[in-house]
Amino acid sequence: MKTNEKLLYLRTSLGLNQEEFGAKLNVSNQFISQVELGRRNVGLRFLTKVSETFGVPLTDLIGDEEQFVITEDDESFIVKLLKTLTPEEKQQILRTIYRIKKIPLREIPVLGYVRAGEPLELVEITDPIDVLTIPDNAVKNVSYAVIVRGDSMKDKGIEEGDLLLVDPDSPPENGQFVIAIIDGKATFKTLRQENGRVFLDPANNQYESIELTPDMNVRLFRVRMVVKKM
Repeated sequence: MKTNEKLLYLRTSLGLNQEEFGAKLNVSNQFISQVELGRRNVGLRFLTKVSETFGVPLTDLIGDEEQFVITEDDESFIVKLLKTLTPEEKQQILRTIYRIKKIPLREIPVLGYVRAGEPLELVEITDPIDVLTIPDNAVKNVSYAVIVRGDSMKDKGIEEGDLLLVDPDSPPENGQFVIAIIDGKATFKTLRQENGRVFLDPANNQYESIELTPDMNVRLFRVRMVVKKM
């Protein structure tokens, strides 16, 4: 359904005529008529007003094949609006944008959590706990994602709830973000190699670096990208 068809369906399902529907939105019945006939392209402000007035999720009003839904040239308004959306609504809007732009997508399985702080006991994951949909060209060599817990990397702008996209096949290099499995526990840090010694450095002065020693059972996985939480 297109946006105009969704608005027509909403109005009729509420049992309102065009004049009554328009009155609740402070617009004329002629405006509603033009919109429902597809002769007038409504903007994001109007759709937001409909959403707030009738308690309908904004994403339910955006047409499945819409090409130009956002007509308001008001960046601050859009930013404010995005802050009010749930993570699920944001993901749905992103998918709509990707579809409109014909951007090839890839689904990345989210396999669990990693601690940005003290190492977290590693739990064997048999099924993904979530799926991240992201443009395919942004995730080359990425096999899966994990969710950050803790605040030891906050000075690098990485917060709890952010997603780490992991490349398990490429060896990490000095200065890169890594997930380290140390004696069965997982942690997220920056790799530092110095004078033959190897360290995992936090980005929060409340935490200390971890030196990797020969007596430890260590596996390192390269983090290709950080995706901010929605």
